[in-house]
Amino acid sequence: MKLALFSPLNPVKTGISDYTEELLFDLKKHFVIDIYIDDGYAPSNEMIPSHFPVHPFNPKSFDPSAYDRILYHMGNFYGGHRYIYEALKKYPGVVVLHDYVMQGFYAERYEATGNFDDYRNLLVKYYGDSGAKIAEDIAGWMPYPIWESEKSFDFPLNEEIVENAAALIVHSDFVRKKIAAKTDKPVVKINHHGHAIKNFDSRKIRSELGVNENDILICSAGFINKNKRYDVILTAMNEIGSPRIKYLIAGKDRGNLLDNILDGKTANVLRRDHLPIEELEGVICASDICVNLRYPTMGESSGSLLRMMGYGKPVLVTNFGSYSEFPDYCVLKIDPDLDEKEIIKRFVIELLEDPDFRSSIGREASEYVKRECGIAKCAREYAGFLRESG
Repeated sequence: MKLALFSPLNPVKTGISDYTEELLFDLKKHFVIDIYIDDGYAPSNEMIPSHFPVHPFNPKSFDPSAYDRILYHMGNFYGGHRYIYEALKKYPGVVVLHDYVMQGFYAERYEATGNFDDYRNLLVKYYGDSGAKIAEDIAGWMPYPIWESEKSFDFPLNEEIVENAAALIVHSDFVRKKIAAKTDKPVVKINHHGHAIKNFDSRKIRSELGVNENDILICSAGFINKNKRYDVILTAMNEIGSPRIKYLIAGKDRGNLLDNILDGKTANVLRRDHLPIEELEGVICASDICVNLRYPTMGESSGSLLRMMGYGKPVLVTNFGSYSEFPDYCVLKIDPDLDEKEIIKRFVIELLEDPDFRSSIGREASEYVKRECGIAKCAREYAGFLRESG
């Protein structure tokens, strides 16, 4: 079967670029694949154009009849997915919906195009007066947009994408059930795949970060936003007050959120901007503990979380959404309630003081990812669903 695959690729800075590149070579065992990317850039991974035809998408020349299936990877980052959105509206296909809440995509689209009427009309179409109020709030630059609030799941603004999809792939039962309630189209859960484990010189990486052998390096990674709970995490770390803790936060801070939270209090906090995958994996490998909290969630699954688990690290996660589906024995779950800070402190102190506990949780995490999230397994599940969904 021949597959037209639409996805951003590196150097486009989104986790979906990494996700697609890692899955491609196993997916190639099942399909002949042409890749369609946005115009204006070339893949930075030289392995891809040497093994796959890569085409800048042109709606005037694209011929859907040349393919048995069209596969779209759709996420919230407008800059990376705008051409996919436009292609999907013209040529329905199977959509991998990486985010359940798509409000951010449409808000960025409005900001980029300046077409407020189109944005407002879409919200009104699906949510009536509540949609009109959301549009006005966004236009007025409300301090906390709806996708950073607990109302995000009531107004996800994914309906247009679901309507245009022929079938959908998601990464959690949490999202699958919500999508299945909206449509009779085929919807399947395929786990977010794990990652190939590489060898790193952890001692060298820690030395370059200024982390001593007896220090405990804690790592969080990914785009920095209010949902990642950094205000609570940093307060918890400060109250623990251990000089052994070095907390590394790696990710793009679009809204200067961390600067406002830290307010100059940067002791024991290490900052890095968006890291290339090789560097990010090295930092994760060199860490002792990882923290990957998200609440409210946009229904996404986290590539950085799978990396942390794959490298055998104990990870603190929010007990909500897709994260709650991981078994209790392989992650440390924290409810997003009034006790959130205290539970963060309790887990960090236990992990700080008990290296056997760290090793045990990390080992279970690694084994779970190998067993349930292997790339070859996920590619086989893609192939089975794509064949059946036609």
